[in-house]
Amino acid sequence: MATLPLTGIRVLELTTGAAGPTVGRTLAEFGAEVIRVESRKRLDSHRGQNEAKWNQRPDFVKLNRGKKSVTINMSVEKGRALMKRLVSKSDVLVENFAMGVLENWGLVYDELKKVKEDIILVRVKGLGSTGPHATDVTWGPNVGNIMGSTYLWNYPESDFSTGEARSQHPDFMGGVTAAYAVVLALIHRKRTGQGQWIDSAQLEVGASLLGPKYLEYHVNGEEPRPMGNYSVTAAPYGAFRCAGEDRWCVIGVYTQEEWLAFCTATGRPALASDARFATHLQRTRNPVALRQAVEEWTGSRDPYEVMESLQAAGVMAAVVQDVEDQFKRDKQYEARGFLVSGDEPELGPLVTEGVPVKLSLTPGGVQGYSPLVGEHTQEVARTLLGLSPSEIETLELEQVLF
Repeated sequence: MATLPLTGIRVLELTTGAAGPTVGRTLAEFGAEVIRVESRKRLDSHRGQNEAKWNQRPDFVKLNRGKKSVTINMSVEKGRALMKRLVSKSDVLVENFAMGVLENWGLVYDELKKVKEDIILVRVKGLGSTGPHATDVTWGPNVGNIMGSTYLWNYPESDFSTGEARSQHPDFMGGVTAAYAVVLALIHRKRTGQGQWIDSAQLEVGASLLGPKYLEYHVNGEEPRPMGNYSVTAAPYGAFRCAGEDRWCVIGVYTQEEWLAFCTATGRPALASDARFATHLQRTRNPVALRQAVEEWTGSRDPYEVMESLQAAGVMAAVVQDVEDQFKRDKQYEARGFLVSGDEPELGPLVTEGVPVKLSLTPGGVQGYSPLVGEHTQEVARTLLGLSPSEIETLELEQVLF
């Protein structure tokens, strides 16, 4: 493999959960050396509380593959001093702890610049690092409530809110976009010699995907409402029941030509002349009858049969896949080699997702397994910090390297 784009870049992580680790994982997949600094006194939430499972939790394994782990007790001055020495030998520091943690450790940007003038600091927060709610503790699932997505993820006229949708989209979107910002900062530094700090707000990353809803409010003066699985631009539209337990296929018919093609593909050309369905307007006015008509056909068929026959007719359709489908029946994943095999020290062989973008000359990839707690402490202490074996032993006994 050719030299990866970020080879030679060293990234330090002070992270937990999903958003911060996603930044480091994304950079690691394209060649950066990523060193997680953690402590046995308070480990990443995804490592869990059970010491016997610290290196086996699927969430942690997924988010931290290809990284190194160094244990440093940041609650003591010696630990913070070691961290600053690591900063002096690194290019980027990623953190996503609650506001105030970095400040208490003396690792805010102005202090980091005294250690390394061109350091790049990226702070990934639910609501950003400034403003009246910057200190509020958030996580991916409840960021969706604030940005309005869980309000919209509901059925019309529902008398209850979906509340916390337990979806971590803002975490992962915030992590990937922050990694993109790091690359931009590295380009800027190469041109100017200047580092900078990056203020990333998961709320704003997620809300940026709701642009059409903002336009509906500001341009048309209408409050967007939950629509369930219906659409004003397509009919039929939504997930339709297929044969088997909890099996579905999403179908979207946007034009009159597609509706005629749908009727022909399903062997029911008479539907096209049914007064209830003859035009897009009539179809949107009769959603219940339309759904019943569609499911009379889909309900007795395998969802892949539904998808493939409609796609062949030029109608948009896609199976609502479960995990088993993705591993065993998804032809696209298989053709692109998206699912890759790996071997974790304690979990053993496994299959996980690969890198979702493919560079023709410098393709990234999974760079190795996720680190055991403190697996690289002695290596980093010796090679980067220049500590002698006796110094390392003393710091371990003092629970500074811990």
